[in-house]
Amino acid sequence: MDQTLNNAAGRLTVPLAITAFFAALGNSFTHGYNTGVLNSPSKHIRTFLNESVTAHYSEPSEELIKFLWSLTVSIYLVGGCAGAFSAGFLADRFGRKKAIILMVIPGLIGDALFGFCQFANSLEMLIIGRLIVGFSCGAGSGLVPMYLTEIAPVNIRGAMGVLHQLALTIGILVSQLLGLRELLGSETLWPILLASSAVPFIACAIALPFYPDSPRWLLVTKRDEQAAKEALQRFRGEFDVEEDLREMRREIHEQEQEPAWTMKKLFGSRVYQIPLMLVSVLAVIQQLSGINMVFYYSDEVFLAARLPADYTQYANLGMGTINVIMTIISVVLVEKAGRRPLLLGGMIAMVIALVAMTLALAFQDKASWLAYVSILTMVVFVIGFAIGLGSIPQFIGAELFKQGPRPAAMSFAGLMNWLANFTVGISFPFIQHAIKEFCMLFFIGFLIIFGVVIWKYLPETKNKTFAEIYGIFKKNYGVSDTDENANEDGQLMTPMGNGGHTTYPESVKPLVG
Repeated sequence: MDQTLNNAAGRLTVPLAITAFFAALGNSFTHGYNTGVLNSPSKHIRTFLNESVTAHYSEPSEELIKFLWSLTVSIYLVGGCAGAFSAGFLADRFGRKKAIILMVIPGLIGDALFGFCQFANSLEMLIIGRLIVGFSCGAGSGLVPMYLTEIAPVNIRGAMGVLHQLALTIGILVSQLLGLRELLGSETLWPILLASSAVPFIACAIALPFYPDSPRWLLVTKRDEQAAKEALQRFRGEFDVEEDLREMRREIHEQEQEPAWTMKKLFGSRVYQIPLMLVSVLAVIQQLSGINMVFYYSDEVFLAARLPADYTQYANLGMGTINVIMTIISVVLVEKAGRRPLLLGGMIAMVIALVAMTLALAFQDKASWLAYVSILTMVVFVIGFAIGLGSIPQFIGAELFKQGPRPAAMSFAGLMNWLANFTVGISFPFIQHAIKEFCMLFFIGFLIIFGVVIWKYLPETKNKTFAEIYGIFKKNYGVSDTDENANEDGQLMTPMGNGGHTTYPESVKPLVG
């Protein structure tokens, strides 16, 4: 293994920072914005749904309005599922950067439908707009972390990956801020509030074309070494990028030992069984942790805690601020403490907070001060989420897989994440209505079970190259090159190497020149 690359200290250059900013702005921010934007004007949107149904159909029942509201919230996640599953295809077909820019188009179409839905008195425009924007953000939730981790030097790869979640949390906070009744959360201005995500979409489409695509995609997938070298030189701010190129060439030679990666091959791969299980577990538990309880239905939670109705919007704003601050802190911590400690420590804090919150809500009739305890425990819960499950699952999938299987793996993980998000988003109000504060028990159970899986199987990936991480799984689970390079019929794929084991010279020759 080439230790020179592993020990090299990369830095955050201006082109790298600007590229990361606009990539995250054009999707991660808009994803967060559209996640939180319905919360503050929910009362006005329910009124709009009632008026639209009455005007075009007949007097609606209370149950129908409740269903249409849940559909408006959750249809975004249906679009997200489709987009997330498409991310791998889009990433390989168009490149990481171009695919991110391409996803601006459905985002702007959805924003246009938001802006005119009240004027047309059309609930269909609102719901279809949420579906289309969901597709855009779902695809981007796979594309952006993939792009950021591939353009970053290895020693700041984790911090770059966290930028996706940081932009997402800032998007939620901005939606809460603009959604205040004194700003855009009024009866007449809420369509503008929803349509405002067009601004970051447009900014991304204007700025990102001036910066390179992923050097790793250009070399490993497109086999364009000159373009990859130029992209690396710009991102690294250095003329000599031979060490980065050498590591990528090694991956190309390893990839040539294997058939093309498909979803079927990924599921049949022995060495990637555990990584695939891990990214799926992390994608699911991020949503089944209970965080959606805070951002989708936080008003109801605060009211259950006896907080005056006039103050709930400010409480939501405070929660969003805490989430952003802790995510900023996690950008630094992820390269200092590592992935495992932050994940497991954050999950332990979340379990303790949920247990305390359940008890506080259950016994608040006995003592009024317990209402404030429940809010405090929600703060602890958000902190625990922000430093671990909030940020790390978004990029760790790009670390656990090499270039060939990475798009398929992240597409599958993204699909699982959005499906879990949809399940919680549409079912939580009914679960909360049925068992009230004891709904937290579901989230506690999921956190404990999935936490044990992460503790047992997830290795530390800090400061490790993709090849080193791949080697860890091969060693830990006894998979040989012979086992892994067999095709679907069990025949060994050995176009080069010795008995299925490839050996490399100290210096791998360039593909061109």
